[in-house]
Amino acid sequence: MARMKNIMQMTGSMANVSMYTMQGHDEVIIRMKGGPSKRQIKTKPQFEKVRRNNSEWAGCTKMGSQIRMSFMNMNRMEDYPVTGALNAICKQIQKLDTESEHGKRAVYLSRHKEMLVGFTFSRKQVLESVLRVPIETTLDRVTGEALIDIPAVNTDLYLYNFRKLPYYRMVANLSGVCDMTVPENEKNYEHAYYNYCDREEGIYESDWLPTMGTQAAMHIRLQYPLIENPIPDDVTLLLCIGIEFGKKGYGDITEPVKYAGSGKIVRVG
Repeated sequence: MARMKNIMQMTGSMANVSMYTMQGHDEVIIRMKGGPSKRQIKTKPQFEKVRRNNSEWAGCTKMGSQIRMSFMNMNRMEDYPVTGALNAICKQIQKLDTESEHGKRAVYLSRHKEMLVGFTFSRKQVLESVLRVPIETTLDRVTGEALIDIPAVNTDLYLYNFRKLPYYRMVANLSGVCDMTVPENEKNYEHAYYNYCDREEGIYESDWLPTMGTQAAMHIRLQYPLIENPIPDDVTLLLCIGIEFGKKGYGDITEPVKYAGSGKIVRVG
């Protein structure tokens, strides 16, 4: 793979060459086309292993997408290809399934929850470097409740306003993610509990606060709907916390600025 700098900033395809950009890179990336055709991969016996790998990768990408959608209200904080990083973690989890046959190995997040703890949405500015106060959190799987305590913030000392913007707010999210498996007698990956992938409950956004002076402590309570009690074993709860910065926009309404923030998955349960 080659990368083109400065002289030609062209993207697209030309002959057997593809040129494209990628979040987190300033250069244009160049890749040669090639390899077997789609028809050959689908039909030729020598590509059986490839077909199994492709099927499993589809399960990883579906799981990665489900995880990213669970904190969709924080997607604007991302400053690198988060989806690719999540897909890679899902692949690691999938390899730990020694029970299913190759081509149908499951992504049992519920068995390996610790692999998502601390996953950050921003690499240039991590949450602890932006908001420099201790954040206390609890997550109760039995009640579906999460508590977040943020002490008072002296913005001169404990807030790193790296984009020099006038406002900030805290964002939190409690969501559910289901294991991804291939049901018996099926070919495609699915998850069983769609109701636990709710995107409207368990979301908190504070008022916009000035990035100067001392701001009061916050006590945040998030409740996730207990559709079934206890929560099914193959549903994992994710607690995410983020901070984002904003400025006045159209109609004098404060709006978040893309990439001006940071967040992470702080707890799983």
